[in-house]
Amino acid sequence: MNVQRKSILLIAGLAVASAAIAAPQAAQAFSWNYGMDSSADGTGLLFGTTNKYGVGLNSHYEAFGMAYTANEDTVTFAFNANFGINGSSYSRAADGNIGWGDMFLNLDPSKNFTDSKAARSVLGIRFAATNDSGIAAGETGIYSGISTMNVTQTNSGWSSYSDYNNYVSRNRGQVELIDGMSTAEAQGYLGSHGQNVLSSGTKVGDITVLDKTTLSGMGLDFGSQGGQNGAEVLGFSFARSLLPGGELNWIAHVMAECSNDTVGMSGDFAAVPPPVPNTPGQPPKETESTPEPGTILGGIVAVTSIFKAKKHAKKA
Repeated sequence: MNVQRKSILLIAGLAVASAAIAAPQAAQAFSWNYGMDSSADGTGLLFGTTNKYGVGLNSHYEAFGMAYTANEDTVTFAFNANFGINGSSYSRAADGNIGWGDMFLNLDPSKNFTDSKAARSVLGIRFAATNDSGIAAGETGIYSGISTMNVTQTNSGWSSYSDYNNYVSRNRGQVELIDGMSTAEAQGYLGSHGQNVLSSGTKVGDITVLDKTTLSGMGLDFGSQGGQNGAEVLGFSFARSLLPGGELNWIAHVMAECSNDTVGMSGDFAAVPPPVPNTPGQPPKETESTPEPGTILGGIVAVTSIFKAKKHAKKA
């Protein structure tokens, strides 16, 4: 076997190996953290019925959990439930629909939700553009300096935590509102019942709404956590630069508009390294980076083509 043929076979082998490494890159690039919810505390009309109500797997408003992933550039949240981003039709709701409320991200988890709002430490994120939020119809995004309101009554929801707790208990369910907290702790943290949407706020940035296919491509897999799961997976992402740059501990939660279920979790975002300062009089410094697998493959293909061209030239 001549040297050129050995070289071509070696390069081809490298190309196959690089392709094998690059194939799962999209999923492996994201490390997901999960906060799972009780699968027997979402109350509402049961699927396949017109007037039967209950809790759990067959309830229209059961939420099963949420998850997040973050890097220096992007933060992504995702949810798993029986109702999608556009909610579920319900004739007793004022607008004929019950959907997701807004998500609240408390950047000072040493305080409860009410006190953190007063300290302007809570961001409100409207991701369901058709919900009953006080933000203009069709608008989504991240809002600071927020105030919140209760829209449970116009969505045929519970009027108090005690009524909700008692109903779930009578139906042999188990209330869980924020992963890692007891029912009493979570309801103490949340404060006034049913504060589920923004009434006002100052927009500080945009979000990108993500569907199940996109999130699955990022490696999200609620099924990997065991237990029950709903058919709907949805989420959103936004720029990490919209948040303070240091390490952030937080609590996040979101309710259905009817407050028939709440899902929440705590987490943390790593600090973002500050930009490398430039030396006066010198050109801007560029961060060194490792070539992407696609770039490596492109280079291998180009080199292989050169060898083939030389081989054909000798034959001619």
